[in-house]
Amino acid sequence: MNYKTILVSLNEIDRLDPLLEVVAELASMEDAHVIGLYVIPAPAVFPAVGPYALPEIFDSWTKHFEDQRPLVKAKFEAAMARNGGAWQWIETRASVPGISDDVSEVGRIADLVVLSETDCSSIKGTELDLIENVVLSVGRPVLILPRRSPNVLDLNQVVCGYNGSREASRALHDALPLLKRAGGVNLIWVEPFPDDEPPGPVPGADMAESLDRHGVKVTAEAMSTNGINPAQALLTRAGDLGAGIIVMGAYGHSRLREFVMGGATREALSNLSIPLLLSH
Repeated sequence: MNYKTILVSLNEIDRLDPLLEVVAELASMEDAHVIGLYVIPAPAVFPAVGPYALPEIFDSWTKHFEDQRPLVKAKFEAAMARNGGAWQWIETRASVPGISDDVSEVGRIADLVVLSETDCSSIKGTELDLIENVVLSVGRPVLILPRRSPNVLDLNQVVCGYNGSREASRALHDALPLLKRAGGVNLIWVEPFPDDEPPGPVPGADMAESLDRHGVKVTAEAMSTNGINPAQALLTRAGDLGAGIIVMGAYGHSRLREFVMGGATREALSNLSIPLLLSH
């Protein structure tokens, strides 16, 4: 498996430079075709107040992305031209004020989707739950770049959370192109043994053997949380190891047309310090 088609969402405009640097690096490694997706959201319409008032239309978000389109397109094309690989620009107009539906729809033709961490302090970025919506609906691995991370993808050491679940297993498979290039991979099972059971064989050893057959330099280990959130424990361990990327399964479900993330996934997303690959 290789990432032959990579989609990058370009709507976090103030993060374009680091996004494009990482995507260009990935595309060079994988000889991949890059799709730059830019979505212009629809105006928001608010209900009228009173029997004769007209609905209020809020279109400043739409206008912002329309105005920024030439700059974004020029930056994307220049970055891809410097890289020398194959690429294309796709622009869509959303039927709703958000962009996640369009990102998910186009992302399904890609092998990997790359997003920036959302800027919760900005009123001109994407919707605040963009990452959650895309991760749980796109059906592809999603690489999230934190806003405070360096503009490189460090594959010297990779930490993978694993607990035998479907989501965790799929995340490892989806991350194989990166894991095979990594200098070392730590496969970590957080709290594998119940308190009333003695420790058994190294958890995840069978998955480590499977990854080893792909040429992955992997070590399996168990880890205690010491009472903290499992995702936070994993992030702490990644920091101790000097890891450059974390791979996790994403847990969540749909409830009344809204996507609801599991606690560990929410915790990982809210404390990003290095790139995170999620797969659902």
